[in-house]
Amino acid sequence: MSKYISKGLTTILIVTLLMIFTAVPVLAFDARSGTRVTIASGEIVDDDLYVAAETITIDGIINGDLWACGSKVIVNGLVKGSVMAIGETININGDVGHAVRVGGKTINISGNVHGDVMVGCSEVNIASTAKIDGDLLFGAENIRIDGLVEGNIKGGGSAVTISNGVKGNVELKVESLTILPAANIEGNLTYTSEEEADIQSGAQIGGATTHKLPEVKEKRAKAFPFSLFSGIGGKVTGLLMALIAGLVIILVAPRRLTSIAESIRSKPGPSAGWGAIILFLTPIAAIIVCITIIGIPVGLIALALYGIAIYLAQIPVGLFIGRWIIGHFKEVEGKAIMVGALALGLVILRLLRLIPYLGFFIGLAVILFGLGAVVVSERRRRAEAREAVST
Repeated sequence: MSKYISKGLTTILIVTLLMIFTAVPVLAFDARSGTRVTIASGEIVDDDLYVAAETITIDGIINGDLWACGSKVIVNGLVKGSVMAIGETININGDVGHAVRVGGKTINISGNVHGDVMVGCSEVNIASTAKIDGDLLFGAENIRIDGLVEGNIKGGGSAVTISNGVKGNVELKVESLTILPAANIEGNLTYTSEEEADIQSGAQIGGATTHKLPEVKEKRAKAFPFSLFSGIGGKVTGLLMALIAGLVIILVAPRRLTSIAESIRSKPGPSAGWGAIILFLTPIAAIIVCITIIGIPVGLIALALYGIAIYLAQIPVGLFIGRWIIGHFKEVEGKAIMVGALALGLVILRLLRLIPYLGFFIGLAVILFGLGAVVVSERRRRAEAREAVST
């Protein structure tokens, strides 16, 4: 019985993948993974490129969009579409045609971006050689803007420093703001902070400068049962619900869940790559399918399963984290130890997602690895089955 029930863990992803590869063949893309992935100088990729690896280097030309997930992402070449990247360190030194949306620990931009830039990380450095033709939107702990921004700047962070030209308006929520002498803000400067900005002598602000103090919001009591899902109570409730869902899966299919969690450790690159493909292409495929009257039920069902899959993605990731920690002290064997490891991992994930500005990207990484690990585990299981039959 458990054999058939365990297959339900992969049904969601298989359905969505079938939709992507059969119902919508017009969506062309190039997917690559491994320890290192390099698009060499002179190489041309005519489709969108999806990459998952520890180190990703783009020296060539990508005529579509770049979706990258890795420890280190370096873009030296030309990306005619948009760049969407998640990594610990991201360096954009080349030319990007449209939007840049990245999240990581350290982000360095020294090339030209013809569209908008959206970043979320711990530290952002926009070099003096960089030029952003669109808007700059960010959520970061520390950000230094030495390059030229043709559009507006909006964001929030701990410390923000501006030392170059801004053609549009600047709207910030910060702890400290420094405007260096070489800065030239042609629009309005509006910032929310408890402290006055350090606008140094020589800095030019063409529009009005407005300093707002942070609002003190009054807490209103919420009626039951809404109070159960708000504040600390809501977070605890969400944790318990995820733990219960994980407990059911452990009781029904412990080996399958362990295999999925192990795929995150053994093949992190392919897991993140498949996760990105599923996360970003599934809603597009479902919407296209919904255009036809016959495909509306299929599309709606796929979207519902897609939401369930995103919610359940935290379970294998939580188990992986818990197993990794407990494994340093004792063997992680048996359903009871698995439940304890899952609970520990889910608690750690909840705490990490409370980190300002980084919580969103941590949650995104959890979804990518959780979704992709299911596919990697299923592919490995089928390969082993074929090998067993052949021998």
